[in-house]
Amino acid sequence: MSQAKKITVAAVCVAMAFMLNQVALFRMPMGGSITPASMLFIALAGYWLGPVYGVLSGVAMGLLDTATGAVAVHPMQYLLDYIFGFGALGLAGFFRKWRHGLQIGFVAGVAGRFLMVFLSGYIFFYMWAPEGQHAAVYSLIYNATYIVPELVVSLVIISLPSMRHAIDVVTKQVVPPDVYAAMTRNRGSISAKARLISGGVIGALGGMAFVVVSYISRLENLAIMYQATGAELFQEAPSRVYRIIERNTEHIFALQSVGVVFLAIAAMLLFSSMIIANEEKGTSKIE
Repeated sequence: MSQAKKITVAAVCVAMAFMLNQVALFRMPMGGSITPASMLFIALAGYWLGPVYGVLSGVAMGLLDTATGAVAVHPMQYLLDYIFGFGALGLAGFFRKWRHGLQIGFVAGVAGRFLMVFLSGYIFFYMWAPEGQHAAVYSLIYNATYIVPELVVSLVIISLPSMRHAIDVVTKQVVPPDVYAAMTRNRGSISAKARLISGGVIGALGGMAFVVVSYISRLENLAIMYQATGAELFQEAPSRVYRIIERNTEHIFALQSVGVVFLAIAAMLLFSSMIIANEEKGTSKIE
């Protein structure tokens, strides 16, 4: 592949990631947001073009994200959140010749980004931790609140058979034949039943992740509000407690709704796998 074609593919991936990054399901107060799979396109740049172009695409994404309003309190914090953090997503390119290389590489890239933003939160935003909560725990919860749901959503998307086929079509066009052969050599075939079951399990995990994160956010917001207002836990009127919860957890309903949708999709996929299993059993009896 020529350098011009690689740069073009990388630019398209960065453009898609940037556009999706502007469509936030909700934004965190000190930076970070859940987006519709914006991180995935940086990982795809690494998967298609290799780790070098993947990391460079991530750095370009971080610079573009700066233009939309970066939260920067220190140069090192800026590097961790926007340069190293987004750049780490391109590490997915190291795993592109593995079996299930895109999924594994994406998880590895997101883990790299999570490490960067975790360090940033621990070092530079510790003062926002509720009283009595360790800065590391605060950073872990804060950053997991928006990174984990998007990770799960993206994994569900790239595990869908139709999406896997679309990615494979593009891969065949942009990756050299010898590299494509190495990427698909140990892929193996997956039955329809296995796809449905895997999709259902991933969907169930995604739904539970959304619901758990929403309750973690609720507890965190309650702790912050009680600290800020000086309210004594269990000693306030129920109506006041309700108003505090309602005022400071608006995004929780959205998180729980998405979680319920994922759980419903998971139930449908698992039910479909049972139908296929029964049909296969009936066919084998007739034969």
